[in-house]
Amino acid sequence: MFKQILSELRTPVILINRNNIIEYINSTGEEFFEYSSSLLIGKSIETIIQKDSPLFILFSRVRKFKSGLTEDSFDFDTYNFVKRKVRVHIVPFYDDLNKIIIQIDQLSISENNKFNKNNNKISKSFSSLIDVLVHELRNPLAGIKGASQLLESDLKNDPKLIQLTQLIKIESDRIISLLRRMEYISNDKLQLRLEFLNIHKTLNHCIKIAENSFGSKVKIIPLYDPSLPYFYSDNDLLIQIFLNLIRNACEACNENGVIKIKTSFISNKRSSFILDGIPIKLPLQIEFIDNGQGIKEDFLPNIFDPFISTKKSGKGLGLSIVASGLNDIGAVIDVISSNGITNFCLNFPLKKNE
Repeated sequence: MFKQILSELRTPVILINRNNIIEYINSTGEEFFEYSSSLLIGKSIETIIQKDSPLFILFSRVRKFKSGLTEDSFDFDTYNFVKRKVRVHIVPFYDDLNKIIIQIDQLSISENNKFNKNNNKISKSFSSLIDVLVHELRNPLAGIKGASQLLESDLKNDPKLIQLTQLIKIESDRIISLLRRMEYISNDKLQLRLEFLNIHKTLNHCIKIAENSFGSKVKIIPLYDPSLPYFYSDNDLLIQIFLNLIRNACEACNENGVIKIKTSFISNKRSSFILDGIPIKLPLQIEFIDNGQGIKEDFLPNIFDPFISTKKSGKGLGLSIVASGLNDIGAVIDVISSNGITNFCLNFPLKKNE
C-alpha cells in the first residue's frame, strides 16, 4: 500500500531501513539518481550518496528524536553529480520508526535566486556587525592593556604576578590582531602575516594561557621533538587554532583529565591534495591527545563542519574555524576517537629557513 502512495509522488523518494539499506525508490528517484531500482534495492544508500554527506547526520537526528525534519536549502552531492540545490524532507516510517523516508525537491531557479539574495543580505549584515564590533572593542582593549602596564609597575617584586600582567598584554595585542583579521574577512581582504616560528614557543604560550584559565583543572603534558625545524606560518592564527583545540580537550576531560601535546617530524607524511601531479609533503606534525569523553562515531565525518557540535551549549564554530585556518596555511587536520582517547592530528608543510 505504501509503495503505491510513494510511487504517485512526483519527487524523488527513498525508503531506507535502520542499517541505511534501500528498501524502496520511486521512478522519479531512479531518474534523479540515474540508477534503476533493481540496482539499488538491497544496497546501502552509500551506493548513491557519498558517505561523508551531512545527510547522515540528519538521518541520525530523525531516528533519535522520532520526528521529521526539513532542510530548505541543501547542497546535495552524489557520485553522479555535484551540488544540486535541493529541499530535503526526512520523516520516520509509520510502521518502523528506525526506517526513514527521504523526499527530495530540486529547487527552481527562482527559489535559488531567493536564497542567494538572502545570503547576500546576511553577508552584508554580518560585515556591518563586524565593523561595529571592532570599533566598540578597541577602546576597552586599550584600557585593559594600559591597566596591566600600570599594575606591572606596582608589582616589580613579584615575578609571578608580573608574568600574568605580561600575559594580559600579549593576549590583548592578540585580540586586537584578531579584530583586524575580522575586518579583513568582512572585506574579503584576509592577509596572513607569515614568518619563521619556534612552534614550541607558540605552544608553550597557549599552554600557559590554558593553565591560568580554562585548563586549570587538567594536566597538560608537552611531548616535544627538540629537533623540529622552524615553522613558516602566522603566529596569531596558530595560537587561535591551538587554543581552540586545547579548550575543546579541556572541556571533554574531567578534573583528572590529561592532555598531551606532541610534536614530531614524519618524513613520509603526504597530503591527498595534488600539486602539479605530486602529492604535497606535510612532515611537521602536532597532536592534541586527551582522555576525555571522546567523540561519537556519528559525528566524526562532519566534526569540522559549521554548526556541528558535540556539546549541549556548543555553537559548532570552533572546529570549523580551526579547519578553515589550517586550510589558509596549507595544513590539514584529522581526528581519531576511540576507547576514551581523542587525537586531533595536524600536519604542516615544511618551508626551509634560508
